[in-house]
Amino acid sequence: MSDDDPDTLPEVDCDDDNVPLRQLRTINWIVANCTTPANWFHIMRRQVALPFRKPLVLLTPKTGLRHPLARSNFCDMIEGTEFQRIIPDYGPASQSPDDVCKLVFCSGKVYFDLFKARAERRQECKVALVRVEQICPFPYDLVREQILFYRESELIWAQEEHKNQGAWYYVHPRFKTAMTPDYDEG
Repeated sequence: MSDDDPDTLPEVDCDDDNVPLRQLRTINWIVANCTTPANWFHIMRRQVALPFRKPLVLLTPKTGLRHPLARSNFCDMIEGTEFQRIIPDYGPASQSPDDVCKLVFCSGKVYFDLFKARAERRQECKVALVRVEQICPFPYDLVREQILFYRESELIWAQEEHKNQGAWYYVHPRFKTAMTPDYDEG
């Protein structure tokens, strides 16, 4: 999918806080799976505003057009807001991370199915759902931040497709790299 090395973390320079922009420069294309209108708006705006050109592949399905959970407020699109490479869980799980037993990363419309299933089983405090909105370049820093926040939980990648389809073979080595204990963020 990309020419980046899944076993190498992006270099973090204390003087340069724009690691995502450096990542965008070094990869050969951008792949995203947006679940909110605001994020779709921001990635399109970012694509136009980039000082260089890279192909953008958006995997947003039509089911997100009318899904009740796929909504954004206008305040999510005003000046000062930007594209979110991941969208963390802002629900009850984030209030008590030590009680979370499963940290589920996903991308795209499967989030809505997982959200509904979690609510039906009343597991909002036990299962945290994190949406990976930008698949390539992989958001190592933000994924690691979530893994450290829910330190005691089991890490899961969920996707609709079979294991040999979808993003699994792309994200799996990158999750392993993001979890390396010697990764220092500056």
